Amino acid sequence: MSQSKTDPKNSASPKKGYQVPAVMRALDIIEFLGGKSEASFTEIFTGLGLPKSSAYQILNTLAKRGYVRHSGDSTKYSLGLRLFELGNQAATRVDIRTEAIPVLRDLMEKTTETCNLGVLDGTEGVYLAKVEGTRPVRLNSWEGKRMHLHCTAMGKVLLAWQEPKELERLLDQLTLIRSTESTITDRTKLKDNLELVRQRGWALDDQENEPHIRCLAAPVYNIKGGVSAAISISGLAGQFDGEYLLKLADFVKKACAELSRKLGGGQGMER
Repeated sequence: MSQSKTDPKNSASPKKGYQVPAVMRALDIIEFLGGKSEASFTEIFTGLGLPKSSAYQILNTLAKRGYVRHSGDSTKYSLGLRLFELGNQAATRVDIRTEAIPVLRDLMEKTTETCNLGVLDGTEGVYLAKVEGTRPVRLNSWEGKRMHLHCTAMGKVLLAWQEPKELERLLDQLTLIRSTESTITDRTKLKDNLELVRQRGWALDDQENEPHIRCLAAPVYNIKGGVSAAISISGLAGQFDGEYLLKLADFVKKACAELSRKLGGGQGMER
């Protein structure tokens, strides 16, 4: 008699929701060590509620593969460099635009406004992705377009989180072109504005690049804690005002946090 098609022996795919206990315990140990600089064997198995024998076998296996290691001459464990190696490999293979598109679409659906992703390229910013909003206004931007750093929200974000020496180098090379009556063309005022950007966590282009258009942006962090990109949202100045502007800033910051998570980044490092 032939076996039934529903026989698990004939199934090439695992059951939905099935988890391997030993793998889960190994990941629990890695994540436990990720929250500490180091921990003893006793701290690990008691902290996770694991059987001593299982914890010992898993730790030995992880150590042999380089995922955990003994800290110096002590008997305490810490994360191994194999994780750092694999993390860097994963980070270099992430396509930021591919990861950003669904984030931008979700942001647009929540706000109905035009959303963009930009990165730094030399002394300019570049639009990598754009999702049009549903409002009748159409903005003068497209994927691949270059932008000034001093008078755009994304540009300000890309400047504001630079290391001090790099920021000074960039400012030395920038020509603070006046695009509108509101454009900041004074270096001291621009630096003050960038400090405000860092303090509140988002930047505002208040009709500085185009008349009647406001744009706000926030930083996207990479795995090293630096800012690798910016997400912005743009619309008519008359609509981007008051409490709605602050609400949009919150939406943009959450979108940036989501994309940062996808890129392996987090909160970022303060200078």
